[in-house]
Amino acid sequence: MKKTIAAILGFFITALTGFAQQLATDEVYQQRLSGIKTSVELIYHPEVKKHIEYYVNNPETVRQLLLRGREYFPIIARSLRARNLPIELRYLPAAASEFSLFQQNTSGGTGIWMMLYNVAKMYKGKINSFVDERRDVRKSSQIAATHLRDLYTIYHQWPLVIAADGAMPVQVNKSIRLSGNSLYYWDIHPLLTETARDLYPKFVATVYIFNHYKDHGIKTPVNMDLNIVRDSVQVFKWLSLQQISGTIEIPIEQLRELNPVYKKDIIPFSADGYWVYLPRGKADRFDELRDSVYNPSPAILFEPLVIVRDSSDTSVVQAKPAFDKKRVYYTVKRGENLTQIAGWFDVSKREILSWNNLKSQNVKAGKKLVIWVPSSKTGYYKRINKMSAAQKKRLR
Repeated sequence: MKKTIAAILGFFITALTGFAQQLATDEVYQQRLSGIKTSVELIYHPEVKKHIEYYVNNPETVRQLLLRGREYFPIIARSLRARNLPIELRYLPAAASEFSLFQQNTSGGTGIWMMLYNVAKMYKGKINSFVDERRDVRKSSQIAATHLRDLYTIYHQWPLVIAADGAMPVQVNKSIRLSGNSLYYWDIHPLLTETARDLYPKFVATVYIFNHYKDHGIKTPVNMDLNIVRDSVQVFKWLSLQQISGTIEIPIEQLRELNPVYKKDIIPFSADGYWVYLPRGKADRFDELRDSVYNPSPAILFEPLVIVRDSSDTSVVQAKPAFDKKRVYYTVKRGENLTQIAGWFDVSKREILSWNNLKSQNVKAGKKLVIWVPSSKTGYYKRINKMSAAQKKRLR
């Protein structure tokens, strides 16, 4: 009997101790959050605690966030400051995606902001067969900051703004109605969609861990003080990452990691140009070899040769790459010369002379030239004939 009573007492003592520790932990989290100076409301809740404990139990994830934050925070902060938004919102993409550029959520959001397709298109973000600017940190941060500013004019409190950023305002408004028109975030939290429901509590937890990771024994990454090794060049013509990789010797996987915006490894034509990110020091190399980048050798352009066998299967033959050119026409305008035209079409003067049986480089205005270009870029090169002089100047 005495043993039974002792066991029961031991159980209650253990339970009360655990409860007391839990209360102590909650109090510590609340005090630390209240000590963070920010105009964004950081409301503590068991859902927040769940995400804090995830971070505490995954120190390597936190270290990766710290590293990525050092690279992305300056870019994000510029967009937030330009729109007079709280700088603490820079933690929102860390909460949304853990700074993953390629991840996609169940609502179709992608990029570090997990931006929805409709949001990107609403603010003129480019999404097409070749490009998805939601994966461009600079462009997506500009769009996200504008979207957050517009949402704040609707809700006037950041928890609801963040929820609406994770879903859409129509879904948040529906949850508000179902809650009896309450505007307190934790009243509508259970009624939100999964994507919107998790974003605010994870945001609060992310703000907490960035400010208090050392209090949990998580060490600063050893390479935290290294400079971000990245340069950029602006491209106005069709170009593939393979051409860049093969000409200036950058691993294609590294180029893809630096340029996730290009879905098919192709930078399409744009009169405004696209930015391509390279490892530091390679931008100068790109400028030195620009002509070679745009006009690489066949060994760089063609896929590896196909191996075929004859019917007797006794010999191996290498199939030659198929001819992949199409003819376009260009009418010479007043004041233009062959050097300019060759540059616009990414060919040599000698090729133009050969294709058109010309004996002199002096071509008169009105002369119609035949030019052979890659089949995949025919549409782009055809447009050059109708471009203005100013537009063609940008192609140089």
